[in-house]
Amino acid sequence: RYNMLCVDDGLPEDNKEYKHETIDDNMLHQMQRLFAHLELSERMDYNPIGFTFSFKEFDGAPTNTSEQKDAQEFLNIWADRVENALKPTSRKYLLQSVFGGKTCSQLICPECGKVKNRLEDQLNLSLTVKDLQSVNDSLEQLVKGEVISDFNCDGCNKKVDITKRTLIAETPNVLIVHLQRILFDFDTCQNEKLNQYFEFPALLDLKPYSYHEVMRREHRV
Repeated sequence: RYNMLCVDDGLPEDNKEYKHETIDDNMLHQMQRLFAHLELSERMDYNPIGFTFSFKEFDGAPTNTSEQKDAQEFLNIWADRVENALKPTSRKYLLQSVFGGKTCSQLICPECGKVKNRLEDQLNLSLTVKDLQSVNDSLEQLVKGEVISDFNCDGCNKKVDITKRTLIAETPNVLIVHLQRILFDFDTCQNEKLNQYFEFPALLDLKPYSYHEVMRREHRV
């Protein structure tokens, strides 16, 4: 928050009229105003009309605050826009330094034992909720992975049933966990929200789901 308040993008205010108000149409400026009011004001709330005006929909219209959207989708769009806004400033690596981590997507062949690793940058960890009881159950499912049939393995040069899974390669300083409570129902062709009870621990130990720990446990390193 303090780093964000220190940013100077060098741009003048882009004032526009909206709902009988004059608003600076710059998302970074509006975020700074929002953070400053939450930090310094004695008021119990802050009206984010300036931010929702500057945080545009894909068609260029102001954010529709009456429409419910997926939290992760908003978070990813927000992070992408903030990173672009910070690029010309001294805080261009701010989001990565706070929220940036890495996952390792693995393909494991049961025939020849070949393991393919692909590292991916992540600003949040998305976990399955459906038919599970807790964050730890969901993390276990990530490590267990899924079987993909008829995969052409270049290690043993034939089609095999491989295992695809995700491991945590690098943990961020601040971990954002996204719960997949919105699922598409193919029967009704609508999004369905899962309101089931889902448990999370007071202390989350990520070591059992990390790349080095899992590979050591399976004697692959």
